[in-house]
Amino acid sequence: MARTLDITVVLSPVLRNVFDGRLTVSLSLPATARVGDVVESLLNLYPRSKALLAGDRENPSGRFLHFALAPGGEGLAAGQKVFLFAPSRRPGGNLAGLEG
Repeated sequence: MARTLDITVVLSPVLRNVFDGRLTVSLSLPATARVGDVVESLLNLYPRSKALLAGDRENPSGRFLHFALAPGGEGLAAGQKVFLFAPSRRPGGNLAGLEG
């Protein structure tokens, strides 16, 4: 049986409506998974999150997704927590405060 990584994605409060009100999302990914695989899985499971991609012109909220890994090593590991938040953008694309 192939090994898997159990990853927990912790969602900031401003993103919970996009992720069906969830506080966290648990993913089981192949042992070779990288952060891009986490992103791809989330986009597939929660298609509304695609509107929060940085280059999306259909993003009325002005927010965009950011990921952060819990400290303690490089890359993904079993039991890893990935934090997902969405700072707001000022007009023109500059960062405002780190909300969420």
